[in-house]
Amino acid sequence: MRPYNVEIFTQDFEMVGNTNVNEITYKEDYLSSDGNTVTVLALPGVKKQDYIRISRGSEEYAGIVTEIGYGTDKSKKLQTISYKPLMELLNTDVLFDVDLQGQGSMEQFICDRIKEMFIINEDEMQNIKGLSVSAVTATKDWSLHITPSDKGGHYNIVNLIDSVIIPAMEKYSILVKTKLDIQNREVQISVGRAAAGIITIESDLPNIIKKSVTIKQVSADVNKLIIYDAENYANTRIYYLHPDLGYDTKDRDRIVPVVCEMQAVSHEEGSSFESAAISAAHNKFANLSYSNLIELTMMNGDALVKPEELEFGQVADIISDGESYRSILTGRERGKNTKLVFGTVRLDLTKILRRQENG
Repeated sequence: MRPYNVEIFTQDFEMVGNTNVNEITYKEDYLSSDGNTVTVLALPGVKKQDYIRISRGSEEYAGIVTEIGYGTDKSKKLQTISYKPLMELLNTDVLFDVDLQGQGSMEQFICDRIKEMFIINEDEMQNIKGLSVSAVTATKDWSLHITPSDKGGHYNIVNLIDSVIIPAMEKYSILVKTKLDIQNREVQISVGRAAAGIITIESDLPNIIKKSVTIKQVSADVNKLIIYDAENYANTRIYYLHPDLGYDTKDRDRIVPVVCEMQAVSHEEGSSFESAAISAAHNKFANLSYSNLIELTMMNGDALVKPEELEFGQVADIISDGESYRSILTGRERGKNTKLVFGTVRLDLTKILRRQENG
């Protein structure tokens, strides 16, 4: 079998070195920046933040070097290179103007934040050489339910990945895709909706080597939330949960029978009841969609599922033991076999804590 080609480049796209390895394992989780490692014959000059590209035929993985380890006394010639996906370039805080929610398309909003931080930043040293970003679809009427950090203000400081990019995928199936184009000396980012349509996967067929299905129950099954202004109970907002687990104030296409909950919210001077209500509804209903964890392991190149062709954000109906579960592709691991990870629930403690901190 052909070996993998491992190449290292500086962020100026100058080659540091290259070598070959026979086998690799690669995992990527859209919800949590997983790291990978590859062990190679030592390549002098490799540094943190260099680009790494691993390829074999149509397979290609690219990332950012995060750590370099050198061999022991018995293997001085070996070097372990740890790296994360190119998305790690966007792991930064941004100043979020909450008034911009719903204005224009969400894809363009994300593009504008990336441009501000890494393309047209006044600090030229922060700009990423060769970075380009484009919106390929346009999603209107969007909101991330981010509220101001100070009363009377309209700004909050949030993490671009955890508070914007990941929720955009979970709620609107908007993906941020990255590509390392060495030939043209570019890092290309595109922002757009995932492939339309829903695929069906029969997880009990012989081509599925291993499966694991964890379904998270929706707390209390509340599907109607009445929010009162604690300073004036005549002011109310009512939110309804819909069959797709989206929610808004529109009394249509609702989940029945009705299970209602009431809350009274307070707001500081200079802040509005509306923003407090938005926050309360978000805390109750956000992230219910695809609240499961389904892991399916199959052979590389499986002809039925075609795992290499599936994009993150792909919605799937997964049939297991006669039941159908709607989920969304959020992770992938590839080695001797391929494991597809669906859903927004994580059982790994580190990932649970990170999602709770940024939820």
